[in-house]
Amino acid sequence: MRFVTVRRVFCQISIYIRLVPVPSVMVDVVMMKQKIKRGKTRRLKEWMAEIRRREDEAVETYESEGMYSESAFIEQTNDGDFLVYYMESEDARRAYEAFENSTHEIDREHKEVMKETLEDERSVGEYELLYHLTHPNRS
Repeated sequence: MRFVTVRRVFCQISIYIRLVPVPSVMVDVVMMKQKIKRGKTRRLKEWMAEIRRREDEAVETYESEGMYSESAFIEQTNDGDFLVYYMESEDARRAYEAFENSTHEIDREHKEVMKETLEDERSVGEYELLYHLTHPNRS
């Protein structure tokens, strides 16, 4: 397991990445957690729904980013709401660099919404990957 810090336009995240075998490729696995600004959870949910509606456009960005999958969750706590994000990619650093330099409209909009809705650039969670399994015949 290797520890890396990755800078993304709207976040400073500390992540654990472990290379895990998937049919004929290696995968970087990332999980992060960020505080949502008070009163901005609805706006964030609206944007995530927009991403789902524009799935073809979002998935198109995966090619340049080397992404396999990504998921976003809202965690509601007594301390406020948090965005929890998970992704699988060929190379996490390459994925973040491609995102930062992207000319895709959906990526530009995503950066704006993240800046608008997230409290700051810090990740509030550090996660140690214990295991990551993938079905060998996953398509």
